[in-house]
Amino acid sequence: MKTIYYNGHIHTLRAPDEVFSAMAVEKGRVVWLGDTPPAGRVRRVDLHGMHVFPALTDSHLHLLESIVMAAGSFAVCTVESGRLAPADLAGVEQRVRRWCAENPGDGLVVATGYVASAIAEGRLPTRRELDEWTGGRRAIVYNIDGHSSAMSTALIGALGLDDPGDGVFAGEAHETIQGRVTHYIAGTVSPRVLSRGLGRFTDQCAGFGIARVCALDGSEDVRRDWLTRALAFLARRMEIDVRLYPEYTSWEKARPFFSLQKSPRMGGCGAWELDGSVGSRSAAFDVPYQNSGDAGHLYRPADFWRPRMERAAAAGVQLSCHAIGTEAISQALDLYEALPAPAPGAPLHRVDHFEFPRRKDVERIKALPLAVTVQPGFSWLDKRYLKSYERFLRPEVIDRQVPLRELVRAGVCLCGSSDSPVQSIDPFAQMLGMVEFYLPHQSLTAYEALLTYTAHPARMLGEQGDTGTLEEGKEASFFVCAHDLSTASPGLLATARAEYTVVRGRRLRPHTGSLAELVRLALRRPRPI
Repeated sequence: MKTIYYNGHIHTLRAPDEVFSAMAVEKGRVVWLGDTPPAGRVRRVDLHGMHVFPALTDSHLHLLESIVMAAGSFAVCTVESGRLAPADLAGVEQRVRRWCAENPGDGLVVATGYVASAIAEGRLPTRRELDEWTGGRRAIVYNIDGHSSAMSTALIGALGLDDPGDGVFAGEAHETIQGRVTHYIAGTVSPRVLSRGLGRFTDQCAGFGIARVCALDGSEDVRRDWLTRALAFLARRMEIDVRLYPEYTSWEKARPFFSLQKSPRMGGCGAWELDGSVGSRSAAFDVPYQNSGDAGHLYRPADFWRPRMERAAAAGVQLSCHAIGTEAISQALDLYEALPAPAPGAPLHRVDHFEFPRRKDVERIKALPLAVTVQPGFSWLDKRYLKSYERFLRPEVIDRQVPLRELVRAGVCLCGSSDSPVQSIDPFAQMLGMVEFYLPHQSLTAYEALLTYTAHPARMLGEQGDTGTLEEGKEASFFVCAHDLSTASPGLLATARAEYTVVRGRRLRPHTGSLAELVRLALRRPRPI
């Protein structure tokens, strides 16, 4: 039976002013748009004057970690009364001790959202401090940049790591063990906790109007990555759509996933990181960091990447790679320039982050058929609370930040994303970072920010014929909001939420996180990822 959504404002996002008051949906597709709903035997849904937008896509997150973190981690640092708290290690100690007291036993302690650059001591806690605060439990604290962490002695021992030192891992030392860490954390998750994490993650997506996520997952530093295979099984059956990017440089490891995907793709972060991050001072720049003689470095030479990328591109595989610093961005563009251009309408190769490009690389990317995934919510937070850019980067480097407005108006496929669990999955926090960008003259309009979560990701995935806008024949995946987000002020974006979200004509409902839900998910018919 057709369902008519009426008495609202249906924003197609094909153009800023294309708005209808009603929409008909049948068999998961939009079958009509207009202002006078058709008569006949239909189910009617009154929108009560609210606004409807195409469902959002988060183009860069880490699904397994997001699910696990949703089930049982806690954030160390939070914004409170206009400032970041706690401000020092004594405050961090209080929060860790409180969480351990509220969650007794010998379970794993996983803390996220630590901001080393905003803590008075300017560092992560040592393993001996964590040992004392947690009573000797297995514990890990992740810095907000996602490229450094601190572990307790018990966790280091459980992982079998040699020479633990002070228990702080950063840059390559951090990246090369994350597969083992992720596998270990996931191995402690019971089916009940897994179900709770899946339910909470899906509910978060529904609350923000997200119907699709690009999941960058995979551990090349473990021999048999059964976790990513298990994740693919779950992802094919989730209520939201997942587009998996296996993070392997090994063709043999990535190839088994191609038959499961809507179109073949590989890469992302992990083994596909060309450099690190600013917070861990491992992003590769052409000038040294502030108060340092070190400029970071490229993790691997071009000769390592070239044959792997050429083989993948020749087989029609979409590629994605992490590049933050100027040197990494230049390396990524050099490699992509040597590849054949994708066919019209095909998925676009990606540069993830593209945070600090040289002027010449800004011009180069305008001419290349590439997509760029960005997380401007981080720089929004950094400018106001974290201060890592000011602390670590020279002023002339800060001014090189990705020119959002220039790229969008030059036609570059700019895609918004969260990098969850590095940041909250909240897309409106990223849109706020776009309309109040660190470099004000490169800010986007609210409408342009919406496109980075709708039409642009559809183009990046090669799925623009099916999603990204609301049109007859396309998927009926959308969210309903009380406000017009296409003209929203920064203050409104900061608090925006979806009233409800519909995926292929079906409204997402809240989850209980029960084992029965996990069983029902496992029995669903699989879809391509």
